[in-house]
Amino acid sequence: MPGLSNARDTAHAIDFLAYIVSRGCQAIAATYTILIKGIANEGFTEEVLELLNELYARGFMKKNSAKQLMVKIIYGSRL
Repeated sequence: MPGLSNARDTAHAIDFLAYIVSRGCQAIAATYTILIKGIANEGFTEEVLELLNELYARGFMKKNSAKQLMVKIIYGSRL
């Protein structure tokens, strides 16, 4: 996942996540964080917001963690 995200190949990273989940593996918050950062690096900020909201709604991520990650994504690239 990190390699795919760093290579800006989030489409394959998403496919890989779907594959491991379909095989019974459970993704952890760090996995979603890597994926979210990769998506943000490709410029899909609106999609990142939607994904963060969905992860929070499903209980995969705490609200505070989602907010902190979004702040890092938005302001981290400007620092």
